[in-house]
Amino acid sequence: MRVICYRKLVFHPTAKNYQLDLFSPDDGIYEYSAVATNKAVDIVDLWHFMAGRGAQEKTIAELKSGCAFDTVPTNHYGANSAWQWLSVLAHNLFRDFQIAVREERGHRSRKRTFLFKLQSIRTARFEWLNTAGRMLRLASGLTLRLPASPEIENTYARWATIRSDGTL
Repeated sequence: MRVICYRKLVFHPTAKNYQLDLFSPDDGIYEYSAVATNKAVDIVDLWHFMAGRGAQEKTIAELKSGCAFDTVPTNHYGANSAWQWLSVLAHNLFRDFQIAVREERGHRSRKRTFLFKLQSIRTARFEWLNTAGRMLRLASGLTLRLPASPEIENTYARWATIRSDGTL
């Protein structure tokens, strides 16, 4: 692995005891960062990737807020491990579902590493589950009637056309 150290000129006082003793953090002139990596990119691209955090921090935050990843439901290690595995599995299935039903592709940049524009779990839950509908008992059986909205109709039609291999 390569270890790369970055030094950035700052124009504000730095906090004491903020960094390791490898550098002098109280000089008020520079802030330091160190990155260990196995990525085969140049130093500038690595800096932008690190500044974008490779999207892992947003993924962990979404796991915690949307899939209860930070919950400790029992006092048993095995049960808690299973809970976290199920949280990650639910998150991955949700992401795969979105990729299968959405055509939107984002543009990648040095800081934006996601290829797809994906909704958060909380937003999707709100949009999908808070659609007003009415269950009707018709002669043909139970029917879910939704409001006449082209956006909702297109969304449900797109979901209905997903094949078992995940393609539309």
